[in-house]
Amino acid sequence: MSDEQDQPQLPEPDHRQKLAIQKAAVRYEKRPEPLSYGSQAGMTNKMNGKGKHSDDAGHILQVVDAFGTASPEFAQHNAGRVAAVMRQRGAAIPDETELNAGLAAVSGIAPENEAEAMLAVQMVGTHEVAMEMLTKAKRAETTDQLERYGSLATKLLRTYTTQLEALAKLRRGGSQKVTVEHVHVYEGGQAIVGNVPTQGAQPRQGGGGRQETGHQPHALTGPAALAFQADPEMLCSNTDRDAVSIASGEGKGAVPDARRIRRKRSAKG
Repeated sequence: MSDEQDQPQLPEPDHRQKLAIQKAAVRYEKRPEPLSYGSQAGMTNKMNGKGKHSDDAGHILQVVDAFGTASPEFAQHNAGRVAAVMRQRGAAIPDETELNAGLAAVSGIAPENEAEAMLAVQMVGTHEVAMEMLTKAKRAETTDQLERYGSLATKLLRTYTTQLEALAKLRRGGSQKVTVEHVHVYEGGQAIVGNVPTQGAQPRQGGGGRQETGHQPHALTGPAALAFQADPEMLCSNTDRDAVSIASGEGKGAVPDARRIRRKRSAKG
């Protein structure tokens, strides 16, 4: 009796499972077909470069396109690199599953040129070795083995993250995009978008001089002002301080906020 006959009969998919299958089919149809090679059975020290279909020229086009190049030599060489890192330890070549798994990863990265293709091949290798180190760490029987393999896995996974960032930087041409999601403006403050001078002179509207705003004393605003209003005595520890004489007839009043404006005459051309 065969092994298939020994397996128990599985039930038909229920309603939810059928819906999941339908959704998966829709997503599957939208995904491009990854690069894949034919069976490697019987190959000893050389990889079978044939595809899974009879159109050899079409297969070569798929290979060069997967590696973002117009050079068949570059594409075949890097496909060999992927094969070397995907093969089992001690094996001369990978089997069909190992080889096509690595090539599918390159196809998913979809390099647009040779630089991105080389980075994609590196990423495949880094990921493969990192997972091998994680597996060894999980099976470690001593603390020394766990630390050794775990440390190597951590370094490789960090390298993989760096490679992802390098790929993203290549694709955006070295520029950096900054997105501001939240702007908090407190009482007494202003939100300004653009280049804001913090010191120096600014043009004065309607005049022939300039207003200098730097190095001037100014009144407190925002949370600091609110704190002083709540407890005015905190401005000075001496509540019995001497009064300051004022001109007769003026009476007591609040001192206006300091807002000195000094004019600087600018030479006109």
